[in-house]
Amino acid sequence: MDWYKVACKGGRLSLKMFLAAGCILMMGSADGKVSNGLEVFLEQHVDLVKGKRVGLLTNQTGVNSNKQASVDLFKANPKINLQVLFAPEHGIRGDIKAGENFGNTRDPKTGLIVYSLHGGKDHRPTKEALDKIDVLIYNIQDIGCRSYTYIWHMAECMRACAAAGKPFIVLDVPNPMGAVTADGPIIENKYRSFIGLYPIPYCYGLTAGELARYLNKEHNINCKLYVVPMVNYRRDMNWADTGLPWVPTSPNVPTSRSAQGYCMTGTIGTLGQTNIGLGFAPFEIIAAPWIDSEHMATYLTAQHIPGIRFIPFNYVPTKGFMAGKLIHGVKLSVTDTNCRPIVATIAILCYLQKYYSKDFKWQPEKFNGFDKAIGTAKVREMVMAGENYKTIVAAWDKPLSNFRARAAQYKIYK
Repeated sequence: MDWYKVACKGGRLSLKMFLAAGCILMMGSADGKVSNGLEVFLEQHVDLVKGKRVGLLTNQTGVNSNKQASVDLFKANPKINLQVLFAPEHGIRGDIKAGENFGNTRDPKTGLIVYSLHGGKDHRPTKEALDKIDVLIYNIQDIGCRSYTYIWHMAECMRACAAAGKPFIVLDVPNPMGAVTADGPIIENKYRSFIGLYPIPYCYGLTAGELARYLNKEHNINCKLYVVPMVNYRRDMNWADTGLPWVPTSPNVPTSRSAQGYCMTGTIGTLGQTNIGLGFAPFEIIAAPWIDSEHMATYLTAQHIPGIRFIPFNYVPTKGFMAGKLIHGVKLSVTDTNCRPIVATIAILCYLQKYYSKDFKWQPEKFNGFDKAIGTAKVREMVMAGENYKTIVAAWDKPLSNFRARAAQYKIYK
C-alpha cells in the first residue's frame, strides 16, 4: 500500500493500517513548519510505547526545534517508561573522539545506564541490555554519507531487535545533503566494515527512516520496524529550508555545510596530502602550499558538476595539518540538493593527479583506508592511471541506477 500518497491526497487510513505498513500517519501542521520525527512522536504517537519499557539510542543530535534533548524529554514524560540508553560513536553527549572505544556508563543528568555500542567485538546491544526493554527507539541525526557510522549503529540495532523479537522505532530526521542525492560507487563486499556494512552508494539519497525501510527489506533484517515521519519535509530541502537547529553531529562537523562537505572531501582527507579545513571550515576546503587556487577553481568550475560551486581560497591554518603555512585551493559549496558530491570528489582527485602528481603522493600505507572509505579499489587505481573522472564515474553509473530504482519504493517524502 502506497500509504504516504494516500495521506497526501486526503485519504483516510487507520492507525492499524499505517503500523502494518511500517510507518506512522503524518498529521500536517497549518503553518508549514517542518517537525522532525521526535516532535511528531511526542505530539501524536506516544501511545505506541504505552506500558512498555523503552530503550533509546541517541546522542547530542537527538533534539526538538528548541534543542531539547530526546533523553530529557522522554525522561520527563509520564507516558514514557524510559529504562536505558544506548550510545553510538562519539558517545551519548558527542564528546568522544572519532573511533575511540568507550565502555558502559551512566548519564549524569538522568542517572540512566548508558550501554556503549562503540566498543568490544561488535556494535549491537547485548542480550542483557535488550532484556531490560520492550522497544528500542532510534533518534540520531545522520549526514547522508555511507562512511558516517550512525546509520550502521541503526542497522545493527535493527538486526539485534529482529533476533530478540523487539520492535524498533526510527524518529526520522532530514538528510543534510538533501534526500535526492544518491551518488558514488556501491561498496564491494571485500571492503565492507563499520563505515559501510551494506552495499549502498557513498551518498544514499534517503532519510534515516527511509534507509531503515530499505535495509530492513532489501537486506533481510526483517525487524518489526516503525518509522515516525517528519511533517512538512520535502526531499529537496537543504538544511536551512527546514528551519530546524543544527547540532554538531561530531566534533569535526560543527555545521550543516561541514556535513555536506564531508561527503565531498572526507575520502580525500584519508590520503593525508591536502588540508580539508579541519579547525577552520571542516571538510569545506581542499588546499595545499603547491596548489594554484585560481587555476583549480577555474578548471573544476569548467567541468559543470551539478550543484557544486568551487571558490578560489587561500589561508593559513592555525592548527592541525599544515598549520602556520599559507595554502591555496578551493572552498566547496553545495548550491543545489540535486547535486553530484562524489563526482566532485573524483574530479578533484583527477585534477590533483594530472597537475600535481609530483606533490600529491599516493602512499601505499594509505591505500586501504581510502579504498575502504570509497568502497572499492577501482577508483584509486583509475585515478592513479590518469583516467578522466568521467570514465571513472561511468563505471558505477549502472549499479547506482539500480540502487536508485530499488530505493524508490521505500521513499516517504515527495
